[in-house]
Amino acid sequence: MSSTSPSTSSASPSEVVIEQSVHPYTPGPKKKKWQTHPGRNRFGCGGRLVCSRSHGAFVVTVFLMIATLALYFVFDAPFLWTYSPAIPIVAAVVSITVISNFLATSFTDPGILPRVENIEIIEMDRQMGTSYGGDMPRPRFRDVVINGEHVKMKYCTTCRLYRPPRCSHCAVCDNCVLMFDHHCPWVGNCIGLRNYSYFYRFVFCLSILVIYLFACSVTHMSLLAQQMPFGEVMRKTPGSIVIIVICFLTIWSIFGLACFHTYLLCADLTTNEDLKGLYRKKHRSTPPSSATPTGHPTKNPFYTGCLKSFASRLFKSRFPSVLDATGYVDEQPTIEIRIPKPRIAEKPPV
Repeated sequence: MSSTSPSTSSASPSEVVIEQSVHPYTPGPKKKKWQTHPGRNRFGCGGRLVCSRSHGAFVVTVFLMIATLALYFVFDAPFLWTYSPAIPIVAAVVSITVISNFLATSFTDPGILPRVENIEIIEMDRQMGTSYGGDMPRPRFRDVVINGEHVKMKYCTTCRLYRPPRCSHCAVCDNCVLMFDHHCPWVGNCIGLRNYSYFYRFVFCLSILVIYLFACSVTHMSLLAQQMPFGEVMRKTPGSIVIIVICFLTIWSIFGLACFHTYLLCADLTTNEDLKGLYRKKHRSTPPSSATPTGHPTKNPFYTGCLKSFASRLFKSRFPSVLDATGYVDEQPTIEIRIPKPRIAEKPPV
């Protein structure tokens, strides 16, 4: 269906003819939103699983976890089972907890904000009575007041929206993420509002598992050393030596990361906020002036107490996804409106 109104060869400025053409929508197989998502992500299970396209470090993490656990259950677990079956059972339970939280962190939507469509921008400008374009750029910041503190909302030129408080744009995945903490290449995903609790449980339980495996391997070799020379012990259980080396090299960074994120939870901060130093002081030294209300606040407006902050971020029900990757793209007919310039009638020769 298409219609085009004819235009006149000459018209006065008050008699301008508007040309309108409608390109009809041709029915066909509907596309899901994950298939047209502009960010640098990978989707699986029809858009239910989300991860980053950068997966080099993710593969290394999977290999180290599988290799270390396989060596433990082949070399150490059978020997320790004879002393107490509870020892390898505890290792199995902690391992399952670590792997499940690792997979949930890696393949859960971290809180990606969908990019704003043209029709939404037009409607937003209409409701606010503003019109930006041409030589009139949008304001870079907007100011909101949260618990008496002024917080800046920065305009994202890629996603074409003002980022909500604590939201930031990930340069790796090319998305704005709600309550953005950081992009973790080891889990292959951003860490944000919807998967931070999984990430913290993964890091915390992983630090416990590494210490536990290290202690089990050392105990195994110590008990064998009481029965035979140490050289024969190394030949009998080489997997224990590999476990000890891997755990010794990784425990410092993993345990330190767990302690750091425990501090962030108690202070109700994100890694991004802590690195930028947004809330270094408990109280502002001087109140903000009316001329510059968007200065960086030095008091954390989101802090509600150590225990309350810790519990709310870990045990609160998961925020629903706003990406709606499994939904269908709403394809509408395209309407083009053109306003031709009026032609000025030629003057007859004198």
